[in-house]
Amino acid sequence: MTLRTRPILLILVILLAFTLLTGAAYAIGRLIGFIPGIGYVETSAFRVLAEPVTVTRHGIAVSIEQVVVDSERTVILYKTEGLTIEAANSRDEGGGPFGSEHTLRLPNGAVLQEKSDAGYDGTPEPLINLMQTEGGWPNYIWRLVFPPVPPDVNELTLVIPILQNMPVGAAPENWEITFRLKSAPPEMTFAPISIFPTVNPSIAKTGEATLPAPSNIATFNGFIFQLDNVVELEDGFVFTGSLFWESSAFPTGKGRLTEPVIPTLTDASGQRIPIEEVRLDAPHEASKLSWSYRTNRKDFLGPLTLSVSSIKTAIAAPLVDFEIDFGMNPQVGQSVEINHDFLVEGRTIRLLSVNLVSAPDSCQGVVVHFNFSTDAPSFYAIVNDTAPSEPMVCAGEGAGGGGGPVDPTLFTAIATYKDMPTGIQRYSIEFWTPHEVNGPWQVQWNPPLSSEPIPTPEPGACLTLDIWNQIMDRNDVLPAGLGGKIVRTVSEGAPLPALYISNSDGSNSQRIGIGAWPSLSNSGAQLAYSAQDGLRIMNLSNGQSFAYGMDGYRIIWSPDDTRMLFTNTFNIYVINTDGSGVQRVNTVAGQVLAPVGWLTDNQTILYSVLSGDGFILKSHHLQTGESKDLFEIHNKAGYGAISPDGQWIVFADREFGETNWGIFISRLDGSERKLIVEPQVPTAFMSIWSPNGQWLIINTRDENNRNIPVLVNPFNCKAFVLHQVNGMVEGWSQ
Repeated sequence: MTLRTRPILLILVILLAFTLLTGAAYAIGRLIGFIPGIGYVETSAFRVLAEPVTVTRHGIAVSIEQVVVDSERTVILYKTEGLTIEAANSRDEGGGPFGSEHTLRLPNGAVLQEKSDAGYDGTPEPLINLMQTEGGWPNYIWRLVFPPVPPDVNELTLVIPILQNMPVGAAPENWEITFRLKSAPPEMTFAPISIFPTVNPSIAKTGEATLPAPSNIATFNGFIFQLDNVVELEDGFVFTGSLFWESSAFPTGKGRLTEPVIPTLTDASGQRIPIEEVRLDAPHEASKLSWSYRTNRKDFLGPLTLSVSSIKTAIAAPLVDFEIDFGMNPQVGQSVEINHDFLVEGRTIRLLSVNLVSAPDSCQGVVVHFNFSTDAPSFYAIVNDTAPSEPMVCAGEGAGGGGGPVDPTLFTAIATYKDMPTGIQRYSIEFWTPHEVNGPWQVQWNPPLSSEPIPTPEPGACLTLDIWNQIMDRNDVLPAGLGGKIVRTVSEGAPLPALYISNSDGSNSQRIGIGAWPSLSNSGAQLAYSAQDGLRIMNLSNGQSFAYGMDGYRIIWSPDDTRMLFTNTFNIYVINTDGSGVQRVNTVAGQVLAPVGWLTDNQTILYSVLSGDGFILKSHHLQTGESKDLFEIHNKAGYGAISPDGQWIVFADREFGETNWGIFISRLDGSERKLIVEPQVPTAFMSIWSPNGQWLIINTRDENNRNIPVLVNPFNCKAFVLHQVNGMVEGWSQ
């Protein structure tokens, strides 16, 4: 059944109950609509915010933007603007988490508390946030869910003791924002919803598909993959569903999922469609996982298929008991060598040692570390003392740990105590072993016919993951005529990395000191960098250097090598190379400002400013003060680099449906955008142009987090690995 977008007075449709082959009937039985950012609403007894309300104190604004009240709950969306990074880090806490619980006060003084379970009565609810704040973090959008408000109450006060992201005392506190409700207007519309039959999870039997189910349900190997509903937004579809399983799905009868189950979406031709996870409100249920994903367009040739090829789980082995004698006077820091082997599901797990570790500063007690090794990754364990004892105040009785980032075959489990354990302690150890359940599971849905033409797939990237893997094992001869010098940073264990200069192929490498953010002059004669005493410049012919007496980073030389552009995060400066003429650039207000480059006139700079969830690229003429917005990018710090001829910009940008950024080039206005490195390739967000503007050095990283620079021609897509170059390349000059 599909509920199309209609005025509120016409949408009062009772959803039908569906009866499956098992005889179990499931009725949604509600008068519902869907509002992006809010979620499902029951359209009876439905009220909304009469008008947005903003309260401003000391330059900080808190605005209630949207409120919906139905018979089930009260949902409030509010945002903050004017919060600063300096305030968020004013106590050196690193940004949180901070903030307090919210309350909702009624006119009679009664107070409603936030609901800990914000799900819609068991129905998984996709939430789409369409609001943004100016200035980016630590400003935020917050969604609150309270119990329903009595129908005769139309004035409420939101109370916020401490704003989110703000340490105590860093921003105005004890906010009280009063707002009014009104009946939903007749012309109010909702997003169309397609709702499908649901299934009783008890029908799943290991190794067989027992249900000749409709296309929205797939059952195999004890798991049910189910599409519950599809919401149609203006710019795409939201798919929401569930994954059920029984204990029979696991060989030992006890298991759990160890990784997210992320479906793949394809169209009728098998073409992959990018999807992104949607924030989901759903009550926690045993043996059930709720999921929600969205597309960023609607022009598809159906049917659309959501597929899961396999499910990664862990299964519990039978409990084993083990004794450890700590002696009568154990001390924090004491280590006991064990080297005892356990045979678990055909695998050998060795208990290497046990350590007594002091509790965190905020806790009272002792932590016992159990250090294990295995012959395969992804094992973990849960350890509990078999004799009841008072646990550490803040930690509980026991916990487990998986493989570490350095060696995945090593893992640690812990047990905690309020008092130091002494003598012989008996433990129960539950080992969990990796187990992959193979599918596939597939569900289908036919989208409404679109009047828009089906887009053709965009050209692929120059450097794909497959190409990157292929060239890693080759020693191709580098193209002739590269020339020039490169500067790179290499971590050698000190607080600041070491600086090296070499030829572009890595030959003739020389270590020149310690520093960060190195930048070669275009002539290659000088090097600017950030040192412990601030900005410095070095004459590479004689090794002499001097300090500017000010801090900064992200240094970029002007094309004529007479000035440098840099930032201290909150401001952008230009300085003559002899240290004179320091000028703070009159940029727009911004919490994070990043230099991007110079144009060939030596007067126009490009920089980026943090705004919302991205950075806006801007151009600024130093003499006239004229500024112009270019386009928006989404990467970690707003960095980009201008080609030597001033015609192209390389930058990292977010790709819809990907967890990593891709590397792009475009014209300065954002046109002729081209994907150079696909997001699946692990890259840093800083790429370097060659002096002739024909090549890029892309800083990639392997599975051991080792920097591997790759040479890519963005115009003909030729690519080579710079095997002889060690470290992060940060500059390339003549």
